[in-house]
Amino acid sequence: MAAVSSQALHNARLLSCPQASPLLSRPRSVEAQQQHSRKLSRVCVRATKAVVSAPAQEPAPLESKKTYLRLVQLTDDTFSLRDQSLERLKFEVEYGLKAGTTDNSYIIKGQSCTALIDVPDQTFTKGHVDALAQAISMESLKYLVLGHISPKRLQTLIAIGDAIPENALPLQVYCSNPAAVQLTSSLPEEYKAKVLSINVVKSGETLDLGNGHELQFILTPTPRWPDGMCTYDPSSQLLFTQKLFSAHICTDTDFDVGGWEVFGEHWRFFYECMLGPVSKQADAALRKLPIVAQFSPPSYAGKAGVDVIKADIQYVLSGLLSPLNLSIGASAVLAKTTTDSNKELVVSAICPLHGPIVRSSVTELVREYRAWTQEKIKQIDDGLIAVIYASAYGNTAALAQAISRGISKAGLGVESLNTEDCGIEEVSALVRRSNAFVIGSPTLAGHMPTPIQNALGAILSDTTARTKPCGVFGSFGWSGEAVDEMEQKLKDAGFSFAFPAIRCKFKPTEATLQTCEESGTDIAQTVKRAKLKTKESVAQQYVLASSVEQAAGRVVGALCVLSARNGDAESAMLASWVSQASFLPPGLTVAVAKERAVESLVLPGASFVLNVLGQGKSSAISRQLLKPFKPGEPRFGALETKEASNGGKILTDAIAWLECTVQSRMEAGDHWLLYAVVENGELQDAKSLTAVHHRKTGSRY
Repeated sequence: MAAVSSQALHNARLLSCPQASPLLSRPRSVEAQQQHSRKLSRVCVRATKAVVSAPAQEPAPLESKKTYLRLVQLTDDTFSLRDQSLERLKFEVEYGLKAGTTDNSYIIKGQSCTALIDVPDQTFTKGHVDALAQAISMESLKYLVLGHISPKRLQTLIAIGDAIPENALPLQVYCSNPAAVQLTSSLPEEYKAKVLSINVVKSGETLDLGNGHELQFILTPTPRWPDGMCTYDPSSQLLFTQKLFSAHICTDTDFDVGGWEVFGEHWRFFYECMLGPVSKQADAALRKLPIVAQFSPPSYAGKAGVDVIKADIQYVLSGLLSPLNLSIGASAVLAKTTTDSNKELVVSAICPLHGPIVRSSVTELVREYRAWTQEKIKQIDDGLIAVIYASAYGNTAALAQAISRGISKAGLGVESLNTEDCGIEEVSALVRRSNAFVIGSPTLAGHMPTPIQNALGAILSDTTARTKPCGVFGSFGWSGEAVDEMEQKLKDAGFSFAFPAIRCKFKPTEATLQTCEESGTDIAQTVKRAKLKTKESVAQQYVLASSVEQAAGRVVGALCVLSARNGDAESAMLASWVSQASFLPPGLTVAVAKERAVESLVLPGASFVLNVLGQGKSSAISRQLLKPFKPGEPRFGALETKEASNGGKILTDAIAWLECTVQSRMEAGDHWLLYAVVENGELQDAKSLTAVHHRKTGSRY
């Protein structure tokens, strides 16, 4: 069988060339920025852009996107160049909230040179380079710091290099070793030799730009971003965190104005999608970032005598200074005089690759990141599922992310492993300590790439792995033999599959990602059922239900069917935890279990239909909705339905239906509690009473 090497996998990632038009502005303070943002949202011209080419294995889609660009001054010497899109640019699971996105890069002006931190996606290439050339003298651009690089960002990097005068070359690139390997394998030889000089850095190394800007590099790799590197500028106390602390959202402000109430859901969603499946590596990265917000209450750990007095003085000063809303530069100067930064990263703002620049929510966001990470690590004790993959264009990685999210929703631990960045020993060790595994591959030249062949060989040679549930998935351009090969080899070796093989042609759609999530939940539930066999039977648990559980079971609700749609993905569930929540506007609450397939379709801003069932008319509907479904299988079967204006399904046998929009949701243990506003509705049967679901225990439905 022909082998496709890791080098070929890198070379398969081709670039596309987008077009864009920039719009620049230069607000000089937070207040001016906010005023400018409001004005800009009304009058700015948003460019229409189209992707004019794509990887060879995909048809070239032409998608019109509303985009614009802003230059934001953070300090006297530091700026952010923010490429923004009001619409969802990609179908990857982390964009699921459909709130747009921003791609942020940062400019630091040193004594006689300029440094650029990170480059945006190829979607923004032309507009970004034009804006950069207006913001600085390209001849002064001496350094490029890459916290993260991907094939889709190389086009922008090349365009920036081409815009630098020949007498100012080469551009000094500072990056981690994995990033350097990617640059070396992906860029043309003549370009690397003439335009770039690549410098591989280690944690703790520095780059002195002059004017007090001595950048400190901190390596923070994860399986999803093995090249991850954060950069800290002690002069401004800005921390540039690449993908960490990011969010895919585009608003009319460049900072986290509104705090957790506005951005909390988006920060968590990004974390759940991107870092939840790699919680151990995320924990290791966070431990390298002992972030302390400016003017925050100090820790007394390890302090005595005079140091305690200093800490108290700092606490008093923080109370006096924090309400002043000082500029980042001014607050950095003051914070240096009141903080012992020998062991801590005192941060005036977190500057991520996506989303708002985090200033007011630094403490809360860092605290929640650590809490989420510990929660994910604890889930591993309940069961661990390995997600092993390689990806040529990012499509197989997108499938892996969606499967991982489905596993996490079901309450089990996930560990993702990109075979391009690990050896066979790591694959074998992960499979041995896992309760189940899934493996995914692209199809290149009609076969699996070599890293996946080696990983599959390691799994097949491990006799203990054959007792574990498994699944296969993959993306392809024309044929898709890799998925068939993996499935057949595992089947011949006696492995059992927890879900049907997932095959995705070109880029995944919403329906494909929904199928992946449901498949992840299915394999997690398979593991949980196996663990339950060693415990008491369900009947015994029922008999032994506590008095509190029996009392809670007397709380009843209307029996309804919730139906939701997102693009070509749709799902439904039987719901009985439903209650009216407000008169004006008319609103209701619905509890949705985290592991439900429909959960990912009822995020804030999404719409759904609530069908209210009637007494004596609910049996057939309940039987249909309570059936076990394969991932992606339609829920309504032969039930008669019609489509609502929001895309959900209306049951003709329901006594009433309501079209609702999710305004917010609250985490309630193993459920999400949705608050939704009713937009439309109809009473279809005025004579029938509402069906009520009566229970005898509050420990299950």
